[in-house]
Amino acid sequence: MKSWAKQKGFTIVELLIVIVVIGILAAITIVAYGGFTARAENAKTTNSVAAYIKALTIYGSDNSLYPQYNYPCLGAVSYCANMTDTAAGCEGSGRASDHTPLTTALNSTAGMLPAPSTQSMDCGGKQYSGAYYAYTGGGKNAGIRFYLRGQVSCPSVGGSTTTSVYQQTQTTVCHATLPSLP
Repeated sequence: MKSWAKQKGFTIVELLIVIVVIGILAAITIVAYGGFTARAENAKTTNSVAAYIKALTIYGSDNSLYPQYNYPCLGAVSYCANMTDTAAGCEGSGRASDHTPLTTALNSTAGMLPAPSTQSMDCGGKQYSGAYYAYTGGGKNAGIRFYLRGQVSCPSVGGSTTTSVYQQTQTTVCHATLPSLP
């Protein structure tokens, strides 16, 4: 007759300990992965904005004016900002427009430019993504507004002056100001 003491296998307690350890490791991995993807999306947007600033600076010095297209999205996207909520401090006055005229104007100086991240972010209950361009002063001044995931510092991009416009837990809104043209 066989004794229970000689049988091999795992006890319920041992199995539960292994399951708990695997659960803890999975939770750590998921949290770390979320941070990596947010940083990657932010880097994609920042690098894209830097490329556009370089192209816009060249265009401005060649033409003595920045392109005069207000609020086009950067990159070949049809949507980059839902600018209808002024109370949240994110934006205001409408929606970013088609990118095609700006892209066409910059193709002569820069060729194909990278698109910023299109990952949607919440800002005061409205959804935002990517970046858009705006000019003022009859084309002598220009800037790019862009969105980063999380509560982060706005990076210096392409030698421009970058300021934080709005910040909350999920989204940081940054504005890069291009050098004024004479």
